[in-house]
Amino acid sequence: MAVRLHLRKKQLLVSIHVIAVALWFGGTMGMFLLGFYLKNAVNGEQLYYTLVSMHVIDESLLKYPALVTLITGIMLSVWTQWGLFKHYWVLIKFVLTIVTILLGILFLHDWFSFLVTTAEELGFSAIQNQDFQNAWFSMIVTGSFNLLCLVLMTFVTYMKPFGKIKKKET
Repeated sequence: MAVRLHLRKKQLLVSIHVIAVALWFGGTMGMFLLGFYLKNAVNGEQLYYTLVSMHVIDESLLKYPALVTLITGIMLSVWTQWGLFKHYWVLIKFVLTIVTILLGILFLHDWFSFLVTTAEELGFSAIQNQDFQNAWFSMIVTGSFNLLCLVLMTFVTYMKPFGKIKKKET
């Protein structure tokens, strides 16, 4: 018999999940907007402090909310009637969540670290550095993709497309 949540516990878990998603979305949007603002820096201090602001957002509004979103999403799917592999919409959200988290871990973190290090070393002239430009552009493209995924996951949550996953007959 599968574990099922009582209504109050489910409501609490859904609330935590929604708050985490909102924080994650807000952090992603903040990083994205500051990424564009970064290109308008007029001196080394403005460039550096924009990157420091992005670092604060990365540490507080991306990593932990994304992790809480993943954990609460898994808990909700296995402790409710939806199941993790019963409905396409749940599976789509799970896969997109994993993909966006992995993009952050495998790529965005390194690109961001490179931007900070380069700005510390070169100051304002970092903006003219081709590797800096490439890392910045990669962050903007990946940030756009992550925002798109978060918006898509929101629509998928409410639309619940594609129905149930069919079990293979053996």
